[in-house]
Amino acid sequence: MNGIHYRRNIDCLTSDQLHDLREALAAMFELPAEDGNSFEKIGGLHGSDCEHGSPGFLTWHRAYIDVFEKALQCCCDNSISLPFWDWSSGPSTGVPSACATSTYVNRDGDSVPNPLYAGPLPSSLGGGMTARRSDVDTRTYDLIATAAQNALNQSSFSSFQNMLNGPHGSVHLNVGGQMMTFAGAGFDPIFYLHHSNVDRVWAQWQNTHPGTLPANEASLELEPFNMPYSADWKTGADFATTDQLGYRYSTFCYFLPPIVWWDIFKFRLDPHWFKMDIKSAKLVLKSGSMPVRSMEIRVFINEPEPSVKTPTLGNPRFAGSLGMFGMTAGDEPAMQMKRRPNQRFDLELDISRTLVKQSASGEEVSMKLVPVGIDGQAVSPDKVNLDGIEILID
Repeated sequence: MNGIHYRRNIDCLTSDQLHDLREALAAMFELPAEDGNSFEKIGGLHGSDCEHGSPGFLTWHRAYIDVFEKALQCCCDNSISLPFWDWSSGPSTGVPSACATSTYVNRDGDSVPNPLYAGPLPSSLGGGMTARRSDVDTRTYDLIATAAQNALNQSSFSSFQNMLNGPHGSVHLNVGGQMMTFAGAGFDPIFYLHHSNVDRVWAQWQNTHPGTLPANEASLELEPFNMPYSADWKTGADFATTDQLGYRYSTFCYFLPPIVWWDIFKFRLDPHWFKMDIKSAKLVLKSGSMPVRSMEIRVFINEPEPSVKTPTLGNPRFAGSLGMFGMTAGDEPAMQMKRRPNQRFDLELDISRTLVKQSASGEEVSMKLVPVGIDGQAVSPDKVNLDGIEILID
């Protein structure tokens, strides 16, 4: 579907994506309160209009974080997506590392306040910045994650919503500070990462329980979210799916550092992955410049010792290949190309079918990328200029 963007686990963001997120959030902090995209304006909506019961809990908060994501995009870059904090997939402790320190090093190398650590409070709540529990780093989410996974097993929407509401509230209490109150929660930036994950868990449940919203949910008016050019409120039906809002979730991600990408890489899939209706699994080769030489990158999954001689035709372990069109055909000097700022040469390969088949017998998966020159010979890894590799599963 055109126009779909992906929300990612905050632990999966690249350095540039984290910079974009923090810069957009800092820009929201600076907007005057009366601006509809200001952090103060949006943060205050939670205390005055939020729905936390049934109906409305999931639909109202989906609408709310959609407004917040669009504000981030207006303040910086339309390509920004609101990440999620995955406290629901397994044992974890504390808040994400990107949210845990009061300062960070920006693009210029300067240490500056981290807008993911604390947000500005309005004068009506005493001013200053938000705070969290003193023991927030040691708070565990094991039982909360189990409760969220149990909610996914519910057959009815109402039972699912009611069961998810409990672990949702427990996360608020684990973070502490303003997150423990309706009026203050929307001013801690981690609120939006938390509710992005609540929304993600709902999207997971919808994948395995397709169907329309219950009538009382679909018809519920979601104040203060207006229909365009109208005084009428949007309803739950306007937020029934993430696709109609233009986003999906990349549930799992794996990064292969450039220094090891040519080795056989092993990773473990989350057990819940096998229970989900997987939309796609993508291998992304990331590069900030055009390849120097042309080559083919062959991708093998669970192949014991893949090489340029490993058969591809009819091989169930061959996931596909990516043709890298470079500036030279071999080792001859490359012509000088004009570099354009912020231009990337990322390539994607859908590995869904092979990954599903090869992971069916267990949770551990091995993968190797084999670079092959136009002469059919192996290409030395130092001839492949990649910034890194991602595996994205949603």
